[in-house]
Amino acid sequence: MNRDRFTIRTPKGLLDRVREQAEAYGDSMNDLVVSAIQKEVNMREQLRLLTDMQKARRKMEACGVHPDSTQLIRQMRNGAGRHE
Repeated sequence: MNRDRFTIRTPKGLLDRVREQAEAYGDSMNDLVVSAIQKEVNMREQLRLLTDMQKARRKMEACGVHPDSTQLIRQMRNGAGRHE
């Protein structure tokens, strides 16, 4: 697996909390941080898609068209718009 490396600065005490949580669950600090970042990115992507759906729905309603979200929901289920 190809990996990139980067450095982050954390608030005081956060690194200790990450270390404690990783140890408590038998994970590495790296695995815990990567998992947290993945969850945050996924959540933001879903929020962006939802926002896009709401904007499209408002535009359609303004034109007098009854919006149907079925196609957008299918795209989300199939992973359209994901950046993996």
